[in-house]
Order: sequence, then C-alpha cells, then structure tokens
Amino acid sequence: MRSRSHLLLFLLLLSATAFAQEAKLWPPRGNNRPLLAASQALWWNKDDPEARKLKARALDFAGRYAEAEQAARYALAVAPKDPEVQRILGRSLLHQGKLNQAKAALEQAGQLGDASSRSLATMLRPDRMSVGDLPANLSRALVQIQDDQGRCVGTGCFVSTNGIILTAAHVVAGRRRFTIRNAFGKVFPAQAVCPGDFSADAVLLRTEATSPDFLILSKEEPPIDTPLTVSGFPLSIDLPLTSRGTVRAKAKDGVLLSTVPLMPGQSGSPVLNPHQQIVGVASRGSLALLGGGAPARSEAVSTSALHRLWDFTAQPQAFSDIRLLPKWTSKNTFFDPAVSSAEHTVFDQDYAKSEEAISTVIAQHPEDAGLLLRRAMTRIALNQIPAATQDAQLACLKEPKNPEPHRFLCGIYLGTGRRPDAIEEMSKAFQLDPQDADTAEGLSELLLASARYPEALPLAEDAVRLNPESPRAWSILCAARLATGNFAGARQAGENATKKDPEDPRAWVQLAASLNASHEFTLAISVAQTATRLAPNDARAWLNLATAYTGLDQYAEAVGYAERATQIEPQNPTGWKLLTALYGQLNRPADALSARTRAQALLPTTQR
Repeated sequence: MRSRSHLLLFLLLLSATAFAQEAKLWPPRGNNRPLLAASQALWWNKDDPEARKLKARALDFAGRYAEAEQAARYALAVAPKDPEVQRILGRSLLHQGKLNQAKAALEQAGQLGDASSRSLATMLRPDRMSVGDLPANLSRALVQIQDDQGRCVGTGCFVSTNGIILTAAHVVAGRRRFTIRNAFGKVFPAQAVCPGDFSADAVLLRTEATSPDFLILSKEEPPIDTPLTVSGFPLSIDLPLTSRGTVRAKAKDGVLLSTVPLMPGQSGSPVLNPHQQIVGVASRGSLALLGGGAPARSEAVSTSALHRLWDFTAQPQAFSDIRLLPKWTSKNTFFDPAVSSAEHTVFDQDYAKSEEAISTVIAQHPEDAGLLLRRAMTRIALNQIPAATQDAQLACLKEPKNPEPHRFLCGIYLGTGRRPDAIEEMSKAFQLDPQDADTAEGLSELLLASARYPEALPLAEDAVRLNPESPRAWSILCAARLATGNFAGARQAGENATKKDPEDPRAWVQLAASLNASHEFTLAISVAQTATRLAPNDARAWLNLATAYTGLDQYAEAVGYAERATQIEPQNPTGWKLLTALYGQLNRPADALSARTRAQALLPTTQR
C-alpha cells in the first residue's frame, strides 16, 4: 500500500514538474531590479507620474502583465496624455491576449505622437490574431531571431533535432552576427547559413541548439482556401502571436498568396496547414496604411521553393559561414538588407537611413512596386508626404492590376484630409479585388464618414458576407443600417459584433447607439457601460451613456457623462449640443449658453 502511495506521489510530482516546465515557455527577459527601484520611487511619491510610469514599465518587462496593466491605468490617472504610458498599457494588454483593448491603447499612443505604437496598432488584427494559445510542441519549435543588441527582428523554427532552423532570408540579410532565442529563453549563436540557390526569401541556419520538437515540410502545395496559421514574434511582445487566414491563390513562381495578416517580427515564421506542416515561410505582409488599417494579405515562400532549399543541403559545402551574408547583397533583393530596411526602421526608427538605402535599391530594381511603397512608408515617417504620394502613384502605374498601391494611396489621402480622393482610390482597389473583405470594410467605413449612407450599406453587407467572423465588419454594418433607418437590423448587426468579440469596444459602442435609436434606453445604459469599461478614452462610449440617461429623463446622471465625452473629444459638436439641452433641463442657463456657443463654433457654416 505504501509503495502505491509513493508511486502516486511520484506521478503527481512528475506532472507538476512537467506543468512548471510548460509554464516557463517564453519567459520574460526582464529582471526584478528595475521593479524594486520603481517600487521604492513610487513609495516616496505616489503622485509622481514618472514613478508610476517606471513601475508599470518594470512590471511589464518582468512579465507580470496583469499587474502592469493596472499600474499603467494608475499612471494614466495623473498622466493621461503620456504616449509611453499608453504604449506600456498596450503591451501589457497584448501579452494578456486582450487584442482589441490593446489596439485601442496603442492607437491612443499613436495619436499622442508615438509612431511605433501607431504602426503596431494599424497592423494589429484582433479578428484574425491571438496571443499565447499554441500547443506546447509548436511553441517549443519556434525561435526568435535576435540582432546584436538582443532585439527580436524575426522568427524561425526548428526543422530538425540537431539545430537546423528555417527563416526568411531578409530577416538575416547583411548581418555579420545574430543569435537564436528558444522557448526556454536560452540564446545560441547562429553558426552557418544555407541560402540554397538564392532564388527564394528563405535560408536554413545551423546552430548548436538541439530540439526534440521540430516542424516538417508538407509534401505538396496547399489548395486554394486551405486554412493557414502563422505564429511569430511581432514588435514589442515576447509571446507567440498567431495570425489566421486562407490560401488566396495557387503558388506561383515560388510565392504563396494568403489572407494571413502579418506584422514586423513575424517574417520568417512557418506558415502551417491544419496538420501543423510547413507550407511556406512568411515573407512579406501588406503595409500599414496612413489613417487606416492593414489589409489581411501576405506573401510566403512556397512549399516547392522550400523543398528546393532543403534538397540543396545535400550538396557539399551547402552551409557557409554567417559572416558571408553581407557579401551576398547582390544575389537577390531578399539578401539585400536595404529591401527590408523599412521593416527594421520600426525597431530603429532611423527613417532617413532607411529612405536612403531603399532609394539605392530602387535604382537597381526600378520596376518593383513593393519597393516604392516601402520607400513611401519611410517618407511618411519623415513627414515627406508629397514624395510619399508620388511613390504610391508611381507604384499604381508600375502594377496597374495590383490593388495594394491603390489601398496605400488611399491611406495617404485619408491621412492628409483628402477623403474624396481616398474613396476614389479605395474604390479602384475594390474593383481590382472585389473578394477582399478588408477593402469592402474600409470603403464602407469611408463612405459612412462622408455621410454617403446608401452607398456604404451594400459594401458593409459585402464585408460581412466575405468575412462573417469579423466584429469590425458587423460593427460597420450596424452603423450603416442605423444611418439608413433600419434600427432593428442595426441592433442585430451590433449584437453579432459583440458576440464575435466580447472584448471589442467598438462593437459595444455601435450596439449602444442602435439601442438609443430604438429608444431602448435601459438596455442601452448597460451596453454603453460595457463600452466605457473597455474603452474609457472613447468619447462615443460616454456620449451613448449620456444619451441613454437623457432618454430616461435622468438629466443629473446624464450631464456628467456628456461632460466626460466633451473633455475627451472637445471638437465634437454633438457632445456640446447634448450638453446645451441638459444644462437647459437642469436650469443652468449660463452653462447652456456656453455649450451652445461651443457647438455653434464647431458646426459647418451652412449648419449654423
């Protein structure tokens, strides 16, 4: 009996040990020293914004993400306009898998001047991404590619037990030294590289690492509409982020097209079919659009090209010293670091150097529209908007059947206040790619913002049909139906949006607006409260809450929420108009006159 008890105890300890090992996958890189110093500083002065920020940052890098979120919100109470605090909040939310809330926080950081956060928020796709939910064996097969400063610049994966790693050529292009970090936080130097015949954006690396977990190549190319996943390490996070999509077209010329959205850092990630077999290597994603979202589409090195690379390893001296990489820049654009420098500037923010490097490559490859768009992106970062616009226009001429330059040009026009031109370019993109859900969403949203409601409605219906899992598409449909007087349909679409993603604040905002329009004020209060909890800096959420209380004649409760909305968004005349009415009901004539004056000043001349 005692031996059986001992055996049971041993098995329990063994399973507990195994669980502890799994829990240590992708440990944080930080240590507790900064956290101790920040805690001490905060103890001396609890109202010091810098001390609160230091505490939030230290908790984030220590891997205590839930505590970092609370500390960041605590810091925002005394420093609401600090973009770094918003970025810390976004990072902590990302690591917890709260992608919609993270996107909102990073967008706010971008609005406050943080270019890196704005770029990350633009490319973040909560409808097609998730964090940290991988099977343990797949997580252990992944690696981070780090530069000589220890920053993750790309992703790779083990493809053998003896330390052979597959990644994208452009991730390591031109580097004399870089390291590999595995799932347990151990770092290994890259020793040798196999470029194959230099025809594809993929290389094999040899390291001293060993791994019992590795991925295998599929024997054949995936058919159209095959579900795909890409797991990697985008900018700012240390847990694997997984993007989902499908095959868009049959692989051609060594390139596989998909609807998988990618972010910087996911380059080199394995593209997997439902059997967790490699069918590609992530190579190039759609660019972030100025003033808009990043479409869900990307390119990968195809299965056949990867088989050619693997077969090349059988040749003598297939692997070469890592230090030869800088000498291969003329072999192919994938091996020229200037081609991917636009992506790397997201890390370095050295946009001037990037612009110069890409210009040099464009002189060598003048017909490459993708290079023109990447130079346009760096020129936008340098605030060279006219030059960026010319690049995008030239890209449209170089590849007239490619919708991507039109989408990018739309983003430039939208970001510079040229909405009619933006609508025209997005319309061209949709004509070229009428099965793209993201373009349908973006065009419908633009038309809604321009009060072209009847035109927006069918596009919103298309967006839902093309991507029924997108909460954004349902939210846009809710707004379109609301604007065209279909209140019941708007409520249905809003409810679908919240079901698709209960953490998406935009969905709750739209649902609250539809309930207010239907005079279902009691339910609208509950929905609007959820919206304010998820997005406390969204003026529309507070305005919906104020409107619902107003509909119930509870003016004293409503006025505080309306005031909060105008504090967050003082340029919105709707908030001031509501305040004018509320102050009148509460017998505050001076305040009513002041609010009315503010509202009148914000209205177009024709509406005053």
